[in-house]
Amino acid sequence: MADPARGRVMLMTVDEFLVHPSPEGVKTELVRGELRVSPSAGIPHGFAATKLVVLLWAYVAPRRLGHVLADGIGYELLQLPRTVRVPDASFVRAERLPPRGPSLGTRLFNFAPDLAVEVLSPSETALQLQEKLDDYVRGGSTLIWVVDPVLRTVRIVSTVWPDTLLHEGDTLTGGHVLPGFSCIVSEIFEGIARD
Repeated sequence: MADPARGRVMLMTVDEFLVHPSPEGVKTELVRGELRVSPSAGIPHGFAATKLVVLLWAYVAPRRLGHVLADGIGYELLQLPRTVRVPDASFVRAERLPPRGPSLGTRLFNFAPDLAVEVLSPSETALQLQEKLDDYVRGGSTLIWVVDPVLRTVRIVSTVWPDTLLHEGDTLTGGHVLPGFSCIVSEIFEGIARD
């Protein structure tokens, strides 16, 4: 948040972030106290994120492995000062959540997701993406999928094995976080026309 009188960025607390009004159709995150606002990423972005939520939910729900969450769910990364990240999709193992689920007043999780999914948007720079990935890892996420609707790829970032880039004919698996889950990468991009 900028202070126009002084021309500098004013830092927010997490509590201030939670009550800060956000314009409709934008994504807001808090990074070291700085409010970050991203414009709507567009329909292909939404298609890919939704498809992954559906695929993950179909695997996770019947096995009661945890919860798959869509965009809009914030994670306060306690290892980093004043930082709240909002992945495009995420998965949290059942044992990390209260047995009856979060209470109605819960606004944020105070931990990183086990799996964070980031779908690349046209406005995101490589530097912004790397900062986000570093934050998830420092916060405790052990698996991150970076989905690129333009190139139709999925980059797997893991704390257990080296980064891997998958293409449309490859199989995406849940690795150590969701053993047994798999889908063909091309499934994620169904319904998105090639330009």
